[in-house]
Amino acid sequence: MTQFDALLRQALMDANLAQYERALRNAEAGELEVSPRYLRERTRLLADPRTWERRRTQGGHRARLNWRLIAVAAALLLLSACGYALVTGQFSQWFPRMGVDPKDPEVSEEVLSRTGTAIEQSQTVGNETATLNAAIWDGEYVQLSLVLESPDFPEELTKDSHIYCEECSLKLPEEQLREYLRGDALTQFERRGETPTPEKVEEHIRFYMDLEPPFLYPGFDLRGREGDTLTFDIGMPLNAYVEQPELTLHVENIAIYEYVEEAADRTVRWQDGVRSGPEPEIPVLRGPFDFTFTLEEPILPIRYKGDVEVTAEDIPFRFTGLKTAVFDVDVDFEVLAPVESTRPEEYDELKQQNPDMLYDEDVNKAIHRVIHGLWTEDGGYVDLSQRGGGSGMTTSLEGDCEGDVSVRYPHPIDPATVTAVDLGGTRVELSELTAVTERAAEK
Repeated sequence: MTQFDALLRQALMDANLAQYERALRNAEAGELEVSPRYLRERTRLLADPRTWERRRTQGGHRARLNWRLIAVAAALLLLSACGYALVTGQFSQWFPRMGVDPKDPEVSEEVLSRTGTAIEQSQTVGNETATLNAAIWDGEYVQLSLVLESPDFPEELTKDSHIYCEECSLKLPEEQLREYLRGDALTQFERRGETPTPEKVEEHIRFYMDLEPPFLYPGFDLRGREGDTLTFDIGMPLNAYVEQPELTLHVENIAIYEYVEEAADRTVRWQDGVRSGPEPEIPVLRGPFDFTFTLEEPILPIRYKGDVEVTAEDIPFRFTGLKTAVFDVDVDFEVLAPVESTRPEEYDELKQQNPDMLYDEDVNKAIHRVIHGLWTEDGGYVDLSQRGGGSGMTTSLEGDCEGDVSVRYPHPIDPATVTAVDLGGTRVELSELTAVTERAAEK
């Protein structure tokens, strides 16, 4: 045990005995009632006291620890060991697809709890019960864990079913929605290199506020079914334009499509408020259910700018931007050679005829193998060479090619702990790049 740990433990015990002796005696008489936010803070403190204290450092000056608050946490911990056991690992159970570091599962849980919100709301309508477990928000995307129970779920419903959820939605209060759309407008104008006028921003806000279906539209993914219980992952892009957004999840008339092999396109499209696409045939859940909750502060991504030239897969790349987030790493790239654009169906024949020509399909294949891994501040290496990801790329008529590629982690990682990235076998130190956003640990 380090000197800091010993001092912290002694201070906790002394504070408990001196200030909360009566509370300790009386607490056994009833069940403790604490908020989800308190439970998260307690988990963070116990998982790593140093990081817990560091997160409260502002402007480079050490903030004074609130020993009274710490004493309360420690006292309640002693009296509710069972409750703490339930909290530990809970986010990893709610979001198993996020993964867990087998070498250090407590750290994975701690990262998830810091960017998550425990909700644990349950409602029953007729013989249907819906429970919203929690939310995970990384400042760019929100994911929810929803459990549905009913004896009437159709047998045809499986993980491969096409889910109809067009009557479900996520909504912000009007004031927060306007604030969100204002931030969205400014971001879009900036990306296009335009200077927004107040009139253009207001036009953008009005357009999206009038959309039907709602602007904030979630996708439902059936993660699993066990008898009369369904578990859904619900996801939707949500940028951090609003602090602590208050969301209302509306769940109603979920259904599935009867499988017809010839009807491969199950896409529902909306244009000018008019819906087109297949109609669902089999009802699953009618509802309606409404859950209102407030998202806690996320662990925001950290963005860097730089100019790193790396030859990977025999293609010269320049990497100009990099983003580390809780669940993935994203890299902006340019190709330092002329690139010929071609249709995928023509690529094989053209490549055989012109083996020395660099085509966009060559770049597309290579860029997905460029991000090999990353290093963290504890000296560990996370292998990403076999991980899936996504990319976007454009090729001009002049042969200029640029884009971005992302790779998903095998488990959650605090972006503030990432020190270097392995790009095509080249170690790129993040300290040598220019950070354009603050580290989440310092916010």
